Amino acid sequence: MAEGNRLQQIRDFVVQIRHTSTDAIVGTGFVAREGIVTCAHVVRDAGVDPRTRDGLDVSIYYPEREGRLSIKKRAKVAACFDQYDDDVVLLHLVDGSSPLGPELAAIFGSAKGSEDHDFRSFGYRRLQNYQGLPAFGKIVGHGEKPRDKKFQGEPLMLSSQNIDKGMSGAPVLDTSRNLIIGIIYLAWDSAEGSHDRDTGLSVDARVLSLEPLCLALEENDLPRSSSPSPKIDQQKARESVAIRQKIIWNNAPPSLAEWTGRKQLLEEITTDWEDANVRVTGLVGFGGEGKSSLAREWVDQLLADSSRPQPEGVFWWGFYERRNVDEFFDAALNYMSGGKIDVKKIPSANMKAQVIAAMLGAGRYLFVLDGLEVLQYQDGDMYGAIRSPDLKAFLEFFASPDHNSFCIVTTRVPLMDLEEFITFQHRDVERLLPEDGRDLLRKLGVQGADDELDRVVADWDGHALTLSLLGSYLKDHHAGDVGQIRNIPRPNADEPRYERIHRVLRRYDEHLQEAEKAFLMLFSAFRRPVDKDAFRIFRAKSEKQSSALNDPIATLNDSQFEAMVQRLVDYRILRQLPRSNQYTTHPLIRDHYFTLLTMGRRGQAEEAHKQIKDYYLDKAQGMPDKPSLDDLTPLIEVVHHACECGAYDEAYTIRDERIHRRSERYIIHKLGAWETQLEIMREFFLGGDTSQEPLVSSPEAKAWILNSVGLCLDVTGRGNLADPFYERALSIALESGDWANASRGYQNLSSLYYCRGDLARSCYTAGQALDLARRAGKKDLEFLSLAPQAWAYHLQGNLKKASRNFRDAEALEKENDSSISHLSGLRGIHHADHLMRRGEADYARKVTQANLKICERYNFPAIMSQCHRILADLFADAGQHEEARESYGLALNLARSISHRLVLIEALLSRGRWYGKIMKDSAAASSDLNEALEYARAGGYRPYEADIRIGLAWAHLAAGNVDLARGEARFALQMSQDMGYHWGIVDAKEVLAKLDQS
Repeated sequence: MAEGNRLQQIRDFVVQIRHTSTDAIVGTGFVAREGIVTCAHVVRDAGVDPRTRDGLDVSIYYPEREGRLSIKKRAKVAACFDQYDDDVVLLHLVDGSSPLGPELAAIFGSAKGSEDHDFRSFGYRRLQNYQGLPAFGKIVGHGEKPRDKKFQGEPLMLSSQNIDKGMSGAPVLDTSRNLIIGIIYLAWDSAEGSHDRDTGLSVDARVLSLEPLCLALEENDLPRSSSPSPKIDQQKARESVAIRQKIIWNNAPPSLAEWTGRKQLLEEITTDWEDANVRVTGLVGFGGEGKSSLAREWVDQLLADSSRPQPEGVFWWGFYERRNVDEFFDAALNYMSGGKIDVKKIPSANMKAQVIAAMLGAGRYLFVLDGLEVLQYQDGDMYGAIRSPDLKAFLEFFASPDHNSFCIVTTRVPLMDLEEFITFQHRDVERLLPEDGRDLLRKLGVQGADDELDRVVADWDGHALTLSLLGSYLKDHHAGDVGQIRNIPRPNADEPRYERIHRVLRRYDEHLQEAEKAFLMLFSAFRRPVDKDAFRIFRAKSEKQSSALNDPIATLNDSQFEAMVQRLVDYRILRQLPRSNQYTTHPLIRDHYFTLLTMGRRGQAEEAHKQIKDYYLDKAQGMPDKPSLDDLTPLIEVVHHACECGAYDEAYTIRDERIHRRSERYIIHKLGAWETQLEIMREFFLGGDTSQEPLVSSPEAKAWILNSVGLCLDVTGRGNLADPFYERALSIALESGDWANASRGYQNLSSLYYCRGDLARSCYTAGQALDLARRAGKKDLEFLSLAPQAWAYHLQGNLKKASRNFRDAEALEKENDSSISHLSGLRGIHHADHLMRRGEADYARKVTQANLKICERYNFPAIMSQCHRILADLFADAGQHEEARESYGLALNLARSISHRLVLIEALLSRGRWYGKIMKDSAAASSDLNEALEYARAGGYRPYEADIRIGLAWAHLAAGNVDLARGEARFALQMSQDMGYHWGIVDAKEVLAKLDQS
């Protein structure tokens, strides 16, 4: 195993400091074990004098992070330097405990020894519309104390282009030592001059150890933690690699004959490729800066240069046109295995991610993930984070130093999820240099003096796509005369960044033939690369409309049509994908013509989508009995275009009958494509905005869609986002008097609430479900409602009521199905857990064995995993540890084979707790429990988090780390008390009592 590569996760413990009355962001702070650290002047800017202790509170905002909603708190100054000017204070919360666990607290060290090291930071500086961004730079060293101030420590000088207003109070992380060695307090104002313009100052963290702050400092460098690694048989996965075709370009852009410039960036990517410590390079820049072309040029140069280390395979995936995560994993797994692995037999996106990641160790492979921003948050607290948990996990696996493969990611927004890995390299792709822009214009055929071309580059901000379009425009319409650029108004400094693209394209539109313009408008309605055989719908004469958009195209003969397409390719508006009959265009160009389509004649956009829908319906003929996700792609496109033309009910029917396959639920139960299911559900909302109502006509269908969105989020580990969808589905059922579905809705909410730790609401909603089940006269819904209410009672410690409800539910289920001897499914799992807590091991075993037989008969792997987990716990309690080990293994293997995050959490938690508490194997326990903790935190599953932390406390105790054990146990106890979680309180007190004895 290679040395750790993961730094302190500063973004996760940074907070906003806000004004006490206006709530405006005034600076940055961050969480330490002793409280919240920020600058004294930030507190003053918040409206509080840190020295007078005037009784006012500072507003603290914990931003939303994966699995954690945003939280506002209040804090008071706990300590500051009354007699000195060192710009730092310590705050304590006054309205409850910190929402962050003990692992999310800064660990400090003196700045001595950090000179000339790289640093990272994160703070609330603003860049256009974005606020909350990373910073990078160099630690220069200490300077002299200022003469007009009384400092206890010498200021620490930083060199960075990213330090700006709003960064005050941000932590300075030495990436070599993995310690917070400073707190930023000043960005030097060079008055727009070049002198010291990239200079910032920070307080040496040594000052934090002085009275009255007294924060703890580490004497030694902090070891880096390891990135996640695949939890499968990696050797077996590597032996499955059988690449048939070395290079798969998929929808990569074509090579550019007129490539120019970017010499330094190309060299930097090569440096990353040859650096044994780098696994992922992110090319980050605004749209149209040339990130995709840069990546393609670098790959071309690499493959052409035999003196460089060569990849054993190249896999390119463009997310602009193929943004489906499940489709990406299927394609990558097919590529790496040469088709030997049947992707349909791995119905879990997470498992596919692990298999592909393990395969990376079989050789040196190059992956290019192009246009990832379509799967990242574009704004808000989560800006830059990856939406898909499984894709995020894959990139974290890729960042591991345990293999030699390499990944390039292009994106418009920073890859926040990878910033903490030293194996990740962030590269900014900015404007072209003046000489590079001039060279590009000349290669495109523009003629003129150097200063004239330089003026064009400067006026248009060196934007690569804009210059390419300008160059082609001047060549094709003005014989390359640069003087004709005067016909296009120069961009204004304050106009939106992408307006310049539309301005150039509008000039193009004046010269395009009607057929060319109509072609581009129709083309823009496709969201995937367009096969050449789809061009027939561009040329089909409409029989229903006297004047159709494609009328000018329909008059062209074959040679004229081919010539038109080639002209658009020559104009750099259209591009043909390498070695294929598919065409695409740049997203910014597509947006321009799609706007023209939707803003044009009424109904023309809908008619275009209808034609494309019919085209994909035709392609979907002859579907295999057991289709892969790739086979289902035409039907998924049918649903998209049907919704776009307003045929929501038709789309819903096609989804139900041909993709979901009604009760078979093919796409989720057979393919495990939960992310795909979620994307399909979003189609039924206007613009994909799920805060609006689904646009199907049937109330039952509306409720089904909303429930499905909630279920997809819940299953994929984002349960903290699911409740609004369940609640809205419930409202529809209640309004329409559908008591049976309303009862099911309350059951869903009850399950969600107990997973989140809202136990009182869980109990209440289960009671509502029971009342409505009886109102509907549905005996099956009665026992389905009694069981979650019993479980809520159990979690609150009300064993008498829990036992009564489980008993009543069991009697009703047996009455409903005479072949049933005990509660089955999840009801049986919860009943067995309850019985174990009551000391009724024999009864728990009977319930579980009966449940397992039913689930094996009907192949329910989730419940099968949970049954094996309970049997393992029973074996462990009986001292039968070999049997326990085997059953835990079965539970975990089943849990990893499906996309159900809670089942995996339970299996990891139980085995990890057994390793730590019973077997005293701290390393094995920590491996399972830390993986489970990541999932529990990401989903907001707080009772599970409390249980996991108690398991970690036992693991730390087994390793002799008493302080760490006590920190975990205390935090778990506080969490459990806040939730009213009885068993968390009991178990946390047990480990704390054991710690008191040690």
